[in-house]
Amino acid sequence: MIAMTKLATVIAALLIFLSTNLLAQTQKDTIYTYYTKAPVVIDGSDSDACWAKAQWYAMDQVWIPFNQVMADGDFEGRYKVAWDKNYLYILVEVNDDILSDDHTNPTDNYWNDDCVEIFIDEDRSKGNHLNSYNAFAYHVSIKYDAIDGGTGSAVNLKNNLTVVMDTIDETTYVWEFAMKIYNSSFKPSSPESSRVNLSANKLMGFSIAYCDNDETKARENFIGSMIMPEANANDNYITADFFGSMLLVDPDNESTSSLKIRENEKMIKFYPNPAKETIEYTIENQSSEQLKLGIYSITGELVQSMNLKDNKGIIEIGNLNRGVYYFNLNSGSHSNTEVIIKL
Repeated sequence: MIAMTKLATVIAALLIFLSTNLLAQTQKDTIYTYYTKAPVVIDGSDSDACWAKAQWYAMDQVWIPFNQVMADGDFEGRYKVAWDKNYLYILVEVNDDILSDDHTNPTDNYWNDDCVEIFIDEDRSKGNHLNSYNAFAYHVSIKYDAIDGGTGSAVNLKNNLTVVMDTIDETTYVWEFAMKIYNSSFKPSSPESSRVNLSANKLMGFSIAYCDNDETKARENFIGSMIMPEANANDNYITADFFGSMLLVDPDNESTSSLKIRENEKMIKFYPNPAKETIEYTIENQSSEQLKLGIYSITGELVQSMNLKDNKGIIEIGNLNRGVYYFNLNSGSHSNTEVIIKL
């Protein structure tokens, strides 16, 4: 009995080790954002319970000038994220030796003032958004304007978010955001018709950056959360192709551990997870509706698809690289996603 207990402990520790290391390999690309049961009070502080549980992520990639080493004390930044049905919450801590905003008109040279820039692609569709709202690039100033070039000209979308910045000490500032999320049909004249409610297992495109101006006519540095190719280091305001991935997670939601389709009481389960060569699935109470399974990489690329016709079956995954994948089951009227770890 003691030997079996020790064996179970070793196996559990091994699984935790493997899954943790695999997630660590992709963590720079994917942010796992956890559900908060209590709405966050936007007051420029980290006093809400969700912030004590959330992980810090770094803003340490110098996009402009590319990969330049910044002087000590010039800038340091990090952020946390949380979500509920209505908002994506973001907490940003910035150390900036000089806080600057010299343009009276909020749409004039907005990228050349100190600001937090938040990139959001609601459906992780990627693609150009310079002349559309396929994605958003909010330049949020210290005066709380939120400028986006969505239709080819600068638009102040400050009603799309709530933000409060508080001074912690002479050079340390905390920004707290509640972001409303919109799909690509967004129109500034009627925003609520395109607003999206958030739910567990939703995959979005997300990156965050800081424009740093030290009292000159232009920003000296542009520092972001993603590793960018040099040729595209300043392209996130044009295209969502280089945004990171953000997965919304709710540990108390059953769909986090098993994928359900509620219509006609259908249910599908995948096991084992993590898996190496094959994954078995079981569908209970299957109707005549066709079920399509899509397997997506951590960056949102479709790597495999198939129709599931039988109640039970085996999915070959030996050809996939090690890492984290999204198994998306679509019945036409419902779509659910489960995170699968490939060993």
